[in-house]
Order: sequence, then structure tokens, then C-alpha cells
Amino acid sequence: MKNNEYLLHLRHTSAHLLAAAVLELWPETKQTIGPAIDTGFYYDFEFAKPITEEDLPKIEAKMAELLNGWFTITHREVSPEEAKQLFSNNQYKHELIDEFASEGQTLTVYTSGSYTDLCRGGHVEHPAKEIGGFKLLSIAGAYWRGDEKNKMLTRIYGTAFPTKNELEKYLAELEEAKKRDHRKIGKELDLFAFSDLVGAGLPLFTPNGTIIRMELQNALFEISRKYSVLPVTIPHLAKIKLYETSGHAQKFAGELFRVISHYDEEFVMKPVNCPHHTQIYASQPRSYRDLPLRYMESTMQYRDEKPGEIGGLTRVRSITCDDGHTFCTVDQIKEEAQNICRIIEEFYTGLGLFGNHWVSLSVRDPQKPDAYIGEPADWERAEMMLQLISDQLGLNAIRQEGEAAIYGPKLDYMFKDSLGKERQLATVQIDFAMPKRFGLTYIDQQGSEQTPVMLHRAILGSYERFLAILIEHFAGAFPLWLHPTQVALIPISENQLEYARAIEQKIRELMPTVRLSIDTSNETLQKKIRNAQMLKTPYMLVIGGKEQQNNTVNVRLRTGESLGELTPEEFAKRIVEKTNQRSLDL
Repeated sequence: MKNNEYLLHLRHTSAHLLAAAVLELWPETKQTIGPAIDTGFYYDFEFAKPITEEDLPKIEAKMAELLNGWFTITHREVSPEEAKQLFSNNQYKHELIDEFASEGQTLTVYTSGSYTDLCRGGHVEHPAKEIGGFKLLSIAGAYWRGDEKNKMLTRIYGTAFPTKNELEKYLAELEEAKKRDHRKIGKELDLFAFSDLVGAGLPLFTPNGTIIRMELQNALFEISRKYSVLPVTIPHLAKIKLYETSGHAQKFAGELFRVISHYDEEFVMKPVNCPHHTQIYASQPRSYRDLPLRYMESTMQYRDEKPGEIGGLTRVRSITCDDGHTFCTVDQIKEEAQNICRIIEEFYTGLGLFGNHWVSLSVRDPQKPDAYIGEPADWERAEMMLQLISDQLGLNAIRQEGEAAIYGPKLDYMFKDSLGKERQLATVQIDFAMPKRFGLTYIDQQGSEQTPVMLHRAILGSYERFLAILIEHFAGAFPLWLHPTQVALIPISENQLEYARAIEQKIRELMPTVRLSIDTSNETLQKKIRNAQMLKTPYMLVIGGKEQQNNTVNVRLRTGESLGELTPEEFAKRIVEKTNQRSLDL
């Protein structure tokens, strides 16, 4: 594939082609805007009569017909008056024209074939030769300019590539992604649910989903405990003043859930956890001998997301956040940050993700100093420290301006999943600002008051989003240590049911934490095995007359591989080792 800028230009041109085809088919339609995006392009229209996805093949055919005549694309500058005349019956274009003109922008229109559009540019020169393959993907509703107070338009999504081979490869990846969609697999494996009575963006986790969350939490706690990280617990709300002091009330002003008590006190459902943790630190006097203090917690926080942006587990209103904060001296920053990086490495190695990642050194945008809190000298020191940590640990962090948190720079770990998608998950952040805002202090060796530094860490981030990513990464076939049902006992008939229960009891004695089920249904053996495979159960223990006679079980893996007959003791030893090691292999 050619470079990204070229691909964006090709897709922007394809958006014009889409608009041209729509206007040929439905001349009364009003086109609005149609940008290129990372995965393709879209164009928003106001149709006189609604269209459906069944109309997409017809639009594609018209696009292919028009493309044959799009040999070049030309542009020219126009005055606001001329631009309005070109789009005389289109109030959306008029709004854009007035806005651009008031900002002093030069107005340009681009033409290919008989189609002309108001546009800033960014196109391929010879569309007929360069657009090798395109595909319209879906239709959705979209408010004009993203404002829910405006008219709802029809958005048509598509994608385009220089060659048909690239298009076909992408479409195959899309099909695989649909099969792995966390909403689909989550329902099949009974991991979570939503209820209109509870509300949008408020997921309900079933026993199966809760097991996975607990195992992830246990893994984090076990690894963190090696570095003397201490668990804490905080409430789900606080006075608004807490977040005004931290600066989050301003940042999340439009996303806060406000709670008014019967006594006229105003509270906020917590949008973040770090301000609460500062108050645990502030609850008693601190000495340099107490530092570093390392807190960790998995707790829920809340954001009032727009209803139209909520979807599955990736965008929710109740967010269970893996959060950790270390309070330390300046001299302790390097070692503490490095230890957090080591926790990240161990945790993601257990999921098979470490190594297929890169690290971002997320720093301030120098053009927007008002977007951050804290003193410039502290920011410079923190950014230099993270660069040093990256160098010493061989992280090869890539500097990304404008990606810092409001209170400090950070190292963001970008992991690639099995579909090649990049996911920002773990983070390490240095914060000089918040301890100062809350007046946190400790007494140093000379008896003087000093301000501690605060390190923020998130290993997996949001449990909801992380579970969605894991479901799609593993396609529901979770590692043994994570899977809600690790072992399925499958008696061939009722004659082996009593023996199966004895085997269950024996395995539980050998491994008390095992998650095991018995299929007592009256189905055939093949159906029972197929059901266990559909649930991605790691181990299936088939029990027939022969196994009962030999006091064994016949072990099958979900991959279809057979391990043959093993005694309960042999099987328990295997599963204990694999689980304790958090092995990815069965």
C-alpha cells in the first residue's frame, strides 16, 4: 500500500465519487460534507426520501460508471457569491461558505466529470487510473456537524484502495472482525447484558463475565504485590469541590453525573479516581521514611457519554478502572516508574501481547499551553525523566505532541491485537501538579516540608473496554487461566453420570479453584462435544465405560487435539501447572 497521505487523498476523491453517484440517482438530494477517515470515507446527505442498505449496490454501480470518465480532477478559486450560486438550494453548503469566508479562508471547488464540490483539496490526480477498488459498507444516521440539535442526515460509509487486491484483503479482515465482534461473542458466551430499564452504557456482568474480570484483577494484584503496592477502596461519589481542586470539573464539565442530596449538598459521581487517592495520602502526616506510598484499586467511575456514542463495552457510562497512584520523592521517580513498566511487561506477557507493541512518549502541545495544569519547569523535568526511563529500559518511545494528560506527560503502551488493530492500554504518568493543588506534603530529612510527586498508572485501563478487546483478540477462546469454564465433564450416557460426579469431586479436591461443569443433558456425545467447543471450553473430559473401568478420563482440547486417557491426578497436575503459570498453551 502507498503512504497514508496518498491513501487519504484517494479516499477523499472516492467520497466525491459517492456524492456524484447519489446526485445522479436522486437529483433532489443535498450533499453536505464527505471526509476521508482512517478506514475509508463517508458522506452525509439529506435525502428527500429515505434510502436503505439495499440501495448501496445501485450506488456502487453508478460510481463505477462515473469513474470511467473521471480522468482528471481540477480546482479553482471562487468568491462566496459564486460558491453560493453553485450550491443555490443547499443551506448546508451556504453555512460552510459563510463560515469559511468569515475566517478569511480562500474558497475552492473541485471538479471531476460533471460533478463539482466545495472542498479544501487533497485528491488523487487521475481518479479513473488510481482508484483501483471501492466498496460501500453501511448507512447510519448522523446529526449535521455532530450536533444533536441539528437535523439528522444519512451517512454512507465506504472504503477505497489503490488496488482490488488491497480492497479484498481489507474486506476479508472486516468479515473476520464481524465474527470476533465482542457484542456477538459476549452474548454467545453469556458474559454481559444490557437492560433498557437500567440504562444505555451501563453493562451488567453475568457470572461468566465476572469471573474473567476477577481473574484479571487477581493477576494485577498478584503482580503488583511484588512491588509492595497496597490496595485501597474509595466511594463512588464526592463533593464537586474535590474535582474543582484537581481540575477535572473543568475538563469533564459536560460529562459529570451530579447528585443533589435531600440536604442540598452537591455531589458528583466520580469521573476519575486520583483525587480520592490524594485524600488518603493527606489523611495523616507523612515523612520521607513513609515514601514511596503505592496505592492500587479497581473501582467504578462514571461519565455522562452522549447516547449516540455509546456502544457495547467500548464506550460506556459506568467504567471500572484499574487505577494506581504512587506518592514519592523526586529521587524515587525513576525506580518507581521503571517498576510500573515491569508490571506492564509481566501482565501483558501473560496474555501473549507483550512484544507486539510500541510505546508513545505523550507530551504537551506547545501551541496550547492553557490546555494543561502545572508549572512549565515541572513539565520539562517530567518529560526528560520519561525519556530517560524509555532509554534505560529500551522502550524506544516515540514522542507524540499533544497526547499528554492535563497534569503531566506519560508513557502510553500501544498494543496490536490479532486483527492488527492498535490499542492504547497501559500508561505511566508523572504528575507534579496535582499534589501541589491539594497541598500534599511530607517532611524531608532536614525537617522541612516538601511536595511529593504523584505517579499515575493504569495497567489494563477500563475493564469494560479491555474485556471487549480480549474477546475480539482471542475470539472468545480465552487462555485457560481466564476462561469462565475451564473443564467440561462429558459422560457418554447416564450410566457414567455417577462416575462423572466422582471425577468432579476428585478434581476439585486436587485443585479447589478449578472451574468445572458436567453436561447432564440427554444429547448425543457429538452434540455435547460440539456444545463445549462452541463455548470455547479449553478441556473436555469424555467419560465412557472404558474410562470408568480404568478409572481415567479421555482428555480432548478445544483445538480438536486428543491427549488420550489420563488419571484424574495426571490431569489435575497438568491443569494446575498451566493455570499457575498463566500459560497461553493448553
